[in-house]
Amino acid sequence: MLNIAICDDDIQTTGQIEMMIQKIAKRNFADVDIEVFWNGESLADSVVAGDGYDIIYLDIEMNNEDGISTAKRIRKYDKNVLIIYVTSHENYMKESFSVRPFQFLVKPVSEKQMETCFIAAYEDINSGDFYFRYSYQRMNHKVLIRDILYFESSKRKVFIVTREEIFEFYGKLNEIENSLKVCKISFLRVHQSFLVNYKHIKGQSYDFVVMDNGKKISISEDRRKLISEQYCSMEDTYYVDR
Repeated sequence: MLNIAICDDDIQTTGQIEMMIQKIAKRNFADVDIEVFWNGESLADSVVAGDGYDIIYLDIEMNNEDGISTAKRIRKYDKNVLIIYVTSHENYMKESFSVRPFQFLVKPVSEKQMETCFIAAYEDINSGDFYFRYSYQRMNHKVLIRDILYFESSKRKVFIVTREEIFEFYGKLNEIENSLKVCKISFLRVHQSFLVNYKHIKGQSYDFVVMDNGKKISISEDRRKLISEQYCSMEDTYYVDR
């Protein structure tokens, strides 16, 4: 799922961009969720509040807060979102470089131009390293998925465990499990409270797995057969004796 924000103080423009993106996404089999904003302040406030976006289509000349100021606020909380300026004012291009825009589209934008830009952004997001993104204490964070050993749920909090650090945020393991299905790294739900990265499983027995950091995690009784089948179907697996 691509989370997209469109921000322009012209309602007709936002409607046109939204319609084009929906058509382009459908043609390219991309699942998108689009939020529309009619001023930069409300968009920046949304990001500050913890709403994360993969792509932001942003006008520059708007009432109250312009697109450059809006992007500067956003960059304090999200260094990774792709900002695409859609504007009639090419003279702001040099000034916009400070917020690292992904592309600069000059109005009027054709559907072909929009599609070329969308595909480039989509490929950029899905190429290379995959990140798990989350919000905690009014900040957006990201962790390389390949570095995650496992997720552990305790009460309302989820802990992300890597070799070097442990991160925490408020969330639900079911939602995390579903969100990770789009990445190329497999995670196994060995227990109601644990979601483990199979690439970091050092060994597996009937009722537990051993992670690279030595952590032994129990496999729930009702999940043992399924986990054994899933684990055996993956590459480079081996077992440890109890």
